[in-house]
Amino acid sequence: MPSMILNGQQIELTIQTQETLGSVVNALLPLIAAKEPLVPSIGGVLGQGLASGQTMTDASIQWCLWLLHEMGVRALTIPQGGTGGSIDKVLSAEERARDISDPYSQGNIATGRALAMALANISGRVFVLNGEQRDVKLMTRDKMEPAMQAVVDMRRLNEPIHITTTRALASLISSNVAKDDERIDAVISIISDLGVVGISIDVATSTIIFDGLFSEANAAASAYLQGGGVNGVLRMRQRIRELNSQMQSSGGATAGQSRQDGRNAGASDSKGSDVARPSIKSLVKPRRRR
Repeated sequence: MPSMILNGQQIELTIQTQETLGSVVNALLPLIAAKEPLVPSIGGVLGQGLASGQTMTDASIQWCLWLLHEMGVRALTIPQGGTGGSIDKVLSAEERARDISDPYSQGNIATGRALAMALANISGRVFVLNGEQRDVKLMTRDKMEPAMQAVVDMRRLNEPIHITTTRALASLISSNVAKDDERIDAVISIISDLGVVGISIDVATSTIIFDGLFSEANAAASAYLQGGGVNGVLRMRQRIRELNSQMQSSGGATAGQSRQDGRNAGASDSKGSDVARPSIKSLVKPRRRR
């Protein structure tokens, strides 16, 4: 079993149950939302746990050590007070690249590699809207729920969910809301979770263009964080690959003419109305970013 060096002491790492992971994730998400670096954030949560009296065998301490280990850290120092500290030994990028195993396999989920990969993904994710790159923000539930409900209400019968969500964003843009409006950030968060990396919206011509292929890494990370497990990640990857294959072979298709459906778009069945509510129609075409 792997081990870590903490304050000069070798600590054996033992597999923990997934049910004990929640407290660590809940402590890390606000730090990620604040754009704090991931490794120091994990170290900070570890330090706080030790300062509160937790032992090396406690689940949250073990999870922090596992996460650091899976991100290449092999030795670190944390002062007795739990703040500050240093990374004393870390694997090089070359050394880490030697492991080509699937981070979302059952074994890597058990050791925290899946979570480390997913957190690294969401902490550095960006989206390109009308040629302008912007960070994909982690939004609180109270801000996400209205956006998700708006997408549900807008969805046409059997419409791929990524099409509905891009129409929802286009509707916001066409209503002239401010660029930094949180409603835009919330919808972009949903779109990014579906693997979309960027879109261009032309309100004058009622046109939406996908800028680049869908991101399998983004979609897989989101599927894992939403509780999909191994099978959920595999299904999401397959859907993204099918969508990319369709985009590459079609050379452009309107939303109504596309052969994409709810299954290969990662959508659930819908009983919604076939009437579109948004004020903008979607002409969806793939475009490679220059």
